[in-house]
Amino acid sequence: MKLNDNIYMPASGAIALSHALDCHVYLLDGGDEMALLDAGGGGDPERIVDNIRRDGLDPRRITTLFLTHVHADHACGAGALRELTGARIACSAIEAPLLASGSDRDLGLDRARRSGLYPDDYEYTHSMPDMTFDDGQVFRVGRYTVRAIVVPGHSVGSVCYLVEGNGPRMLFAGDTVFHGGTIGLGNWEGSSLAAYRQSIGKLAGLDVDALFPGHFLWTLADGQQHLDAAIENVAGAYVPPAWQHLHTLR
Repeated sequence: MKLNDNIYMPASGAIALSHALDCHVYLLDGGDEMALLDAGGGGDPERIVDNIRRDGLDPRRITTLFLTHVHADHACGAGALRELTGARIACSAIEAPLLASGSDRDLGLDRARRSGLYPDDYEYTHSMPDMTFDDGQVFRVGRYTVRAIVVPGHSVGSVCYLVEGNGPRMLFAGDTVFHGGTIGLGNWEGSSLAAYRQSIGKLAGLDVDALFPGHFLWTLADGQQHLDAAIENVAGAYVPPAWQHLHTLR
């Protein structure tokens, strides 16, 4: 599904574009090469590749699969997509051990299952990253530069990717910040309000046009206002508004 001139969404469980456990997966077309942003939950990676082909794109042009973080719905499809496309898997250095061999507790999967976000029999599919990076690393994807901004808070090494080139400035925010300024604070291992307070200021002053989060709405313009709202929320005296699933008594 094409979102703007060079951004596509080949997967999203929320809109039944792919497997139900997939986050929003984005594809950046840089011309002579492409990149994926996140990998989905691994339930049906072939469907993601089929969607890329339906958009008239060649999956073998994908050179890099950038992970925003390694929670299951974003990363369990990484190994299979590497096999299907030939792309190398890239993630933050701090989360690389979790992708390779993290426990369910370290990955927050134990609490996510208990909260009904995954079936009881869902198992994490680990994979070895091909490259890791630290905060500020810059990559090229054809005509675009991609800067990794490590923003711990949702997880220990969550990454937002700032993409610049001809056209709008774009931020792929994973589960760090969502439309409307909510954040991805959770009650699982590795999620921390203190970390959010220390790191979310990195998203100030980026002049972001398009904001592409890992779930819910995205926007093609005025993206910075959503980042600024999140920064302001985290700076306040109370726990900031966060995306959450609530269980109710039946």
